[in-house]
Amino acid sequence: MLGTFHEATLRIPDLPGVVRCLEERIQQANAAESGMAAERFATAVIAELSADGATLHVANRAHPATLLVHRGQARPLEPGTPSLPLGLADLGGPDIPVDRYALPAGAVLVLFTDGVVEARDHRGVFYDPLPRLSRPLPPDPDRVLEALLTDLNQYTAGQLDDDVALLAIGLPLDANDGPGKTPAAPRRKADHGRRG
Repeated sequence: MLGTFHEATLRIPDLPGVVRCLEERIQQANAAESGMAAERFATAVIAELSADGATLHVANRAHPATLLVHRGQARPLEPGTPSLPLGLADLGGPDIPVDRYALPAGAVLVLFTDGVVEARDHRGVFYDPLPRLSRPLPPDPDRVLEALLTDLNQYTAGQLDDDVALLAIGLPLDANDGPGKTPAAPRRKADHGRRG
């Protein structure tokens, strides 16, 4: 899937086209196999951030929503129309909904695998990242990820049942930080958890 994604982004100019390419790849893999292995599907967020950091386009395929962290508040960027996971498009319509979000300057976007929201505490209660990210945090992706990973580790007492991967993207503080300029906050990726 990652190879297909990288190839698609180089040759396909629009987000729905990239999603169609990913869908076709899973469908091809399913057709080549039989039995339970032929029922593969994947949730995904396929996103495109404008060069100036002011607009985000998202095709959410049944994945946990991207979080927007800004001025002490975190909110999920929920899709306007729910979509099926990749690999199950034949059960739904041909449309690929793409949501557009205007982004405030200095915000941080947080994307993560479902291992984050499927993590549980000792009582079996699922983890919710919104309360931890809805506190005053600097507009710095490193600090946001550090706060989230620390909270998740405390919540689960270090016992994760699934891989956890996170990506935080710091948005420019103003229009002068647009294309070709160094962003006000660095991008950072974190990968933590048990490998499966």
